[in-house]
Amino acid sequence: MKQNFTHCSKHYVALALLFSALFFINSANAQIGCSGERVLWLETFGTGTTSTSSPDVLTSGLTYQDTGSLVAEGVYRIIDSTQQKPEWHVSADHTGDANGKMLVVNGQAETFFQHTITDANGFLEGTYNVSLYVMNVDTLGICGTDALLTKLTFTVEYLSSANTWVPLTGSPLVAASVAQSPTSTWINQGGSFTLPSTGNFLPTQIRITLGDGTIGGCGNDFAMDDVKFSYCAAAGPMPIELTSFTAHNKGTGVSLDWSTAQELNNDYFDVEKSANASDWTVVTRVNGAGNSQTVKNYNAFDASPVSGVNYYRLKQVDFDGKSKYSKTVSIKVDGPKTAISVLTNPFYNTLSITFNSATSQMVSARLMDITGKLVAAENWSITSGNVRKDISAGTLNQGMYILTIRNNSGEILYNGKVVKQ
Repeated sequence: MKQNFTHCSKHYVALALLFSALFFINSANAQIGCSGERVLWLETFGTGTTSTSSPDVLTSGLTYQDTGSLVAEGVYRIIDSTQQKPEWHVSADHTGDANGKMLVVNGQAETFFQHTITDANGFLEGTYNVSLYVMNVDTLGICGTDALLTKLTFTVEYLSSANTWVPLTGSPLVAASVAQSPTSTWINQGGSFTLPSTGNFLPTQIRITLGDGTIGGCGNDFAMDDVKFSYCAAAGPMPIELTSFTAHNKGTGVSLDWSTAQELNNDYFDVEKSANASDWTVVTRVNGAGNSQTVKNYNAFDASPVSGVNYYRLKQVDFDGKSKYSKTVSIKVDGPKTAISVLTNPFYNTLSITFNSATSQMVSARLMDITGKLVAAENWSITSGNVRKDISAGTLNQGMYILTIRNNSGEILYNGKVVKQ
């Protein structure tokens, strides 16, 4: 009886392993994704028949092994077949390309993969999805009931204005263990993560890090393919895909140009400007296209920029009143030129200067001898139009002097030689 009981126990264990594996396969076949998905990055690991490494695989977690069976713990290669040990499944990659490659790993507890996605226009708040396909490459029953099963962790972060990595809501995410199966089976794992509002700052980098929480040993062996990062439009519509936003001088004003690749419920844009990147005013309002899947080009003009640096941004507003800001662009605008003439050169007792200025402004005049010594200084308030100002110079010795006139911003308006007779 004891022998029969032992035999039956082994039989039921085998059935249990098979049933468990089949059940897991069925439940894992559900797609990990989102409605209105827009793929921002996809890693398929390429094609070919020779082994390669990957710049995204962290050397602190895994070691690249070029040839031979992947016997040691913590080694990997990018290759076109899962069978990198004799007892592993024989399978092509998940992508389905001819000689398609995948990441094949003899795992251990490690952080093994990291990739940073960059968008110069910035990532808007909303829901993003990270997913991949993974296979337990061990054939069913290897290592028995004590098999160590891979358990992946997804960490998704954005680079903040303080230059620190901040987790998205929902990160980290720990996926279910990857069970053994009677045949080679790819399962989809991953989940959704939320980028919260970051105010006027738009993150331009999002980092995806993958880890394996299971120690090295019999059973922790897996293949990975088709790592995907997407935006979930239906989960919280990204109102526009802004492909460019630029500012350039045009005459005495500033021309602002931007383009969109798609628009969802886009009512209008407010073009805002600031002289200090803090206090903003609206320059003009431009109607949006509503809904569009084609490239749209927009233009606005600021006829009254301030002298110096001007900052601009777009406030995009949905039909429901929700709004988001673009990145900020800046441009320097030169103020109106002031024409200056020295009336008396050579001069005797008085050095006379005329100003033809478009605006009222403060200027400073400095007269120095050829050794660089300051011999006369004046600060004048210049009104718009033609203005004459004098420097008394009766006590100066005869000879050459340097006259320098600057505006209130320190810009040199005049620098030249004058002679005292």
